[in-house]
Amino acid sequence: MPHEDLVAQLRILWRAAGQPSYRRISGEIRDRDEMTEKVSHETVNGLLSGTATPKWSKVEPVVRVLAEMAAHRPDPQAEVQRFLALWNESRASAPPSPVATVEPETPHPTELPNGSVPPRKPGFTGREDLLERMKSAPESDSESDSESWRPMILHGLSGVGKTSLAAEFVHREGHHYDVVWWIVAEQVARTRSALAALADRLSETVEISQSDIGQTVLNLLGALESASFSWLLVYDNAIGPEQIRELLPTAGRGTVIVTTRDGSWNEYGRTVPVGVLPRQDSIALLQRNSRISFDDADLLADRLGDLPLALEQASAMRAATNVSVPEYLRRLDRQATAVLSQGQARDYPETVAGAFGLAFDEVKRVSAGAGQLLAMLSCLSAEPVSPALLRTAAEHSIPPPLGRVLAQDAQLEAALQLLERYGLLTAADGGQKVQVHRLVQLVVRDSLLGPDRQLAYDNARRLLVAANPHDPDDPLTWEMHAQIGQHIGPTGLVENAARPMRRVVLDQIRYLYLLGDFDGSLRLTAEARRAWAGPGDVWDDDETFACIDRYALNLVALGRYAEAERLYDMAWTRLNNHERFGANNDRTARTANGVAMVSRILGSYGKAANLERYRIEYYQRTRGANNVELLRARSNMALCHRAIGEFDKAREIDEDLVRLWRQAHGENDYRTHFAISNLARDLFGLGKYEQVLQLQEDMLPAMRDQLGERHPSVMLAARTTAIALRKAGRIAEALKASQQHHLICQGEWGSENGNTLAAAMSYANAVRVAVAARLPDAPLLTYTTSLRTVNTYRARFGETNPVALAAAVNHAIILRMMGERNTARRTCESAYRQLLDGVGVSHPYVHAAAVGLANDLVVNNDVEGAARLLRTTLENARAAKRDQHPDMLICAINLGIITREQDPQGANALLEPALNALRTALGPEHPQVRAAARGERGECDIEPPPF
Repeated sequence: MPHEDLVAQLRILWRAAGQPSYRRISGEIRDRDEMTEKVSHETVNGLLSGTATPKWSKVEPVVRVLAEMAAHRPDPQAEVQRFLALWNESRASAPPSPVATVEPETPHPTELPNGSVPPRKPGFTGREDLLERMKSAPESDSESDSESWRPMILHGLSGVGKTSLAAEFVHREGHHYDVVWWIVAEQVARTRSALAALADRLSETVEISQSDIGQTVLNLLGALESASFSWLLVYDNAIGPEQIRELLPTAGRGTVIVTTRDGSWNEYGRTVPVGVLPRQDSIALLQRNSRISFDDADLLADRLGDLPLALEQASAMRAATNVSVPEYLRRLDRQATAVLSQGQARDYPETVAGAFGLAFDEVKRVSAGAGQLLAMLSCLSAEPVSPALLRTAAEHSIPPPLGRVLAQDAQLEAALQLLERYGLLTAADGGQKVQVHRLVQLVVRDSLLGPDRQLAYDNARRLLVAANPHDPDDPLTWEMHAQIGQHIGPTGLVENAARPMRRVVLDQIRYLYLLGDFDGSLRLTAEARRAWAGPGDVWDDDETFACIDRYALNLVALGRYAEAERLYDMAWTRLNNHERFGANNDRTARTANGVAMVSRILGSYGKAANLERYRIEYYQRTRGANNVELLRARSNMALCHRAIGEFDKAREIDEDLVRLWRQAHGENDYRTHFAISNLARDLFGLGKYEQVLQLQEDMLPAMRDQLGERHPSVMLAARTTAIALRKAGRIAEALKASQQHHLICQGEWGSENGNTLAAAMSYANAVRVAVAARLPDAPLLTYTTSLRTVNTYRARFGETNPVALAAAVNHAIILRMMGERNTARRTCESAYRQLLDGVGVSHPYVHAAAVGLANDLVVNNDVEGAARLLRTTLENARAAKRDQHPDMLICAINLGIITREQDPQGANALLEPALNALRTALGPEHPQVRAAARGERGECDIEPPPF
């Protein structure tokens, strides 16, 4: 070969000249005035080692100096002519030089040789953490300490910047070494040649075999392992370890760096994974290379997956064509391979399309199953994929050869290793998952012809169907549902009409809802509704009705109650009139759950209760005792009882449900926790505040651990704890907990969601009590928060909704406290009258409003009117078996206080028993007990229910 001939002849001439050091040759050229072209010693190294072919103006002075130094004294001009002919022949056949040469910024401390390294990359960006990690990697100074001496492996995808990182390390740290040698390790022969060149440079310490290059390399490795000088060897773009591992030193006062895309190297050294750039570094790179806004750079970096090669290619292409970022991305969507083949980046021998396309072709040649595996992975999300997900596919669910690969662990492991070896996927999450870069996916998908592409997408969808664990209500399935969810969009699963694929989507919607990701659940449901119902919004099958049900359910969770009500009414009407469904149907019974929920929220308590009775009867008749749907219907019936103030009936149901959920799923299951939280709310309604705290405080940490701080059920349990703390007299704790809960609700749901409004009311109540108790550092009275909450309740839920009227009762207490007695009376009296008409004389909201209105009447000197109202309220409370509730004890105490002057004996008959009962219920040191003992009238506020 001409290139090898040139190198061989140069080395013969170099040996004839006495093997002078490369620095000496460079110095001789520099010192001669007639030689106007200066040549660095790195260039001399590249020329004599065969790793670079400089231009002729660099070669000529080297040939002339060596000819003049040679022992046989050849004619320098004749040698120049001979080598010019060799150089011209080699130019046509010499491989592109993978390295370039520059003068080192920091001179080495000795005259020992230093191999050529790539030039320092202008504006090298980021990677400081990796450079520090490389710098601090452990080394051994002991020749015998081979166990702790291991090479440093820079592993990552093609184009991720491994070579640039290694070169930057050499430029920064190379001055610490006596010898630095850069080896292009793509082939065994080329690696041996580079090591032989190093042996030639160290000929004083290495025995050179003129006839056996292999022996020379072995001699070199032994010399390095026992050398007294320090050295750094870089094996760049190394092939597999089984081919060249024997060409690496295994000990000594040196460092070996291996850059490779082959993951099998990782078990042979200290791995430094080289990933894509952090986003801020990608943006900096794009802005440095071209004129581009921050937002466009961010968008482009995201679509290119922060891959350095792709970023530089895009910059080069845009600079050459002046194409805008939006247009570049449109072209990328339409013709990925063509776009990713344009814009040759500096210092990269290949384009993105070239590197990944050739690797994919080679994989398909080696293993058809591995090729189909990569094609399928390229149709999934670019997020990491668990091998456990891949193993869920049975051989019969996906056709061979991929089906056989997925069904057998050994074949799957071999296929993944093959793809990693070719740099087409990388390990992620500490080796627990694998990841295909989005540009690899793009190139692979773009290279697939029609039938092959269809097969790849079909296989991806079949995989998700096989992996679907169903039953998203079971927490044991959540991990797999989380993995499946990120692949639903890329695989086009939603658009597929097959029932098993629709089931995957519906299970994912339910999973997101249970997780509290209502926005995500709603987005997926909306997408499914568009695909399944079509342009005419036709609801004609179970999956579409299920989709509509879950769409409305998410609207409720997001506080969009009016929209949910309209949608549920439409679904309920269509189901009951549909020939395939009707009243005696599972889908109709399931939808009744949502209709009842919206009815309850919007104040139609009777309608909600009737729907839940229908559901209970249906599930008892069709599924038997204690089935899951029956338990849920009973839980909702308990909600209805709470809404109308029948807390004893709710408690009976919820106590039984706690028992049943514990039996079925254990103490730590989230469904058991939900049931306990419901029971706690029943007990709150009954005034059993210490019992509420015991239940919630024991359970809340476990709920947080399982579901997270911001899961809706955790947040509502936290609110129950906060309001129970206040009612139990622990005002400072209640104030802090209420404020935190209100802030979290605002952040999660916005200010107009029903749960946020309830949280705002609870916080306002806590502040009012803290101010009344003269608590140190109590906030200012929350008049504005309270008024805004009342108005928002009225606007969102209707002016006569019981929760809006309850908020008005609370606001009246604040007005009363501020001295706004006329406004307080108008507000409270209006709320009382409307509550009386809406929910009846037995409802706790009516009782609380009556206590407040009686206080207004006393302030306005209508003591007789106040007394009549309180007596009537106590009679109604006794009839409802609520006369021993703390609120009704306060009602009795207030009545005794205001009638003491007119009827001392009757007043004392009321006061003493009521005060003693309140002490028993709340404790003698409770602020309300102490205030009552001082003869101060109490207030009865209302905590609106959660939704």
